[in-house]
Amino acid sequence: MSQESSGRPGAVRSVGYDPTTKALLVICESADAYRYAGVPKEVYDALLAAESRGRFIRESIEGRYPREKYPCMMVGEDI
Repeated sequence: MSQESSGRPGAVRSVGYDPTTKALLVICESADAYRYAGVPKEVYDALLAAESRGRFIRESIEGRYPREKYPCMMVGEDI
């Protein structure tokens, strides 16, 4: 089963974290973005240190924290 058909994030382009709200933002190569709520800073730090960010998200974040998906526009696309 592919990651796309399962609704899970694919290859990770970048990640960001807001320690005030404990929100983790993951932007995928597909240009979709995922926001995970309630992620402790220790989990974010472990994500940054992981050999594979995609695998870490699938194994340690996915299904453990509430997630919202945001389809993103490609760079240069008109609004």
